[in-house]
Amino acid sequence: MRKASMIILIFTSSYMFVNAQTAEDALRYSRVFYSGTARFNGLSGAFGAVGADFSTLATNPAGIGLYKGSEMTFTIAPTVGYSSSIYNGSLCTDDRVNAGVGNFGAIFSIPPYDKNKSGVLKNVNIGIGFNRQNDFNNRTVITGVNTKNSMMQSYANTLNENNSQPGDYPFDIDLAVGTGLVFHDSATNKYYCDAAYGGVIQNKLIDTYGSMNELDFSLGANFSDQLFVGMTFGVPSINYYENSTYTETRTKDTIPNFISLHYQYNLHTRGTGLNFKMGIIYKPAGWVRIGASIHTPTWYPTMRDVWSSSMQSTFTNPDWNAVQSSPVGSYDYHLTTPFRAMGSIAFIIGQYGLVSADYEYVNYSQARFSSSYDGYTDVNNAIKADYQSWGNIRAGTEWRLQNFRIRGGFAYFSNPYKGGTNNSARYQVSGGLGFRAKHFFTDVTYVWSKMDQDYYLYDSRMVNPAAVSYYTNTVSTTVGFRF
Repeated sequence: MRKASMIILIFTSSYMFVNAQTAEDALRYSRVFYSGTARFNGLSGAFGAVGADFSTLATNPAGIGLYKGSEMTFTIAPTVGYSSSIYNGSLCTDDRVNAGVGNFGAIFSIPPYDKNKSGVLKNVNIGIGFNRQNDFNNRTVITGVNTKNSMMQSYANTLNENNSQPGDYPFDIDLAVGTGLVFHDSATNKYYCDAAYGGVIQNKLIDTYGSMNELDFSLGANFSDQLFVGMTFGVPSINYYENSTYTETRTKDTIPNFISLHYQYNLHTRGTGLNFKMGIIYKPAGWVRIGASIHTPTWYPTMRDVWSSSMQSTFTNPDWNAVQSSPVGSYDYHLTTPFRAMGSIAFIIGQYGLVSADYEYVNYSQARFSSSYDGYTDVNNAIKADYQSWGNIRAGTEWRLQNFRIRGGFAYFSNPYKGGTNNSARYQVSGGLGFRAKHFFTDVTYVWSKMDQDYYLYDSRMVNPAAVSYYTNTVSTTVGFRF
């Protein structure tokens, strides 16, 4: 991620006064880790050709056409998130518990006017409800000793290299100058700091929470019990919070004047979007189903960021200690996330079970920012340069034992970065049980996932990456009723 992080850092510093969006933000809202019912999660989402599950409204809406009756579902999905980081040889761990909702909604089946069902159209189904697409709840701690430089030096470098003024960066560098952590020498007309050559313990806590959810309105139809078609009008919503705290403390008293710095940054992003999905499922034989769907790019016309920061300095001379806070920044903008296409296949083993697989194509370099004030050319160029098109794979199986079901699944979400600059692939394993009665059903699924990522505390030309691993443990429980 070295190249990507360097570009992102430059954009973040140079354009903070205008906007706070980066290529990483576009990626965050472009990656979708579909959740929903416990049955859907039990097969790791490999339902594109299986159908007859509420979560297919968000993946392949043709799945709604396989319903023979009406049903209501509700899913709770508490998650324990765990993270570990290694930075300059120091290991840190942290965890967070979140009580979430995987889905809720209903399918209404409308029989044709021909009560004998002798026509081609067997039934029309309508679905409405909510499906979770991403969970942002996590806590990460990074700690280590830096013997080469300080974040203060990266601020001084930015001012010296760009020949700019502190007031151009009101949310970070201006605060560092105002609290005496970075100072100007009129004799050389350069900016300096006390810990230019390191000797500091660096610590960062990143606390994120929120989610990305979608309200789906779907219509599906069954033709001759062989061809199923469906469409979904999706209204996704983003609610993301990030509160980070960064500190530096000298390791020895050989650094003149400086004792410590404390930097707090808070961000809240929210937005509502629109998209459209179309899909088909075809049964060439009773033992096989083939599915395909396309998702238009999601258009978020109402994105809004609100952010603020503060900085505190501590020196050997108490009279120099200072605290400064930034103004509250806000910015309205637009975001478009990439087009998606899915292909699926499922093999039905009589009344005993099934095996299914999905392939999802998505090109993360297609994400784009825009606004009435423009200002996104460089960030959009970074998105095109750093991200790639690849695919996500999901596979699952379900077996029937009278009224009970046993399920298992695996998913691989590919690395979105080009050239192996960062391995941000995500792996997911799932397993679950279910019970089916005539008018009632319930399912329980456990999902484990892991994703690795390099994280740079500041300029990647100066600092080593922290190797961060994110783990999630989710137990989803669905209760449903047929009517």
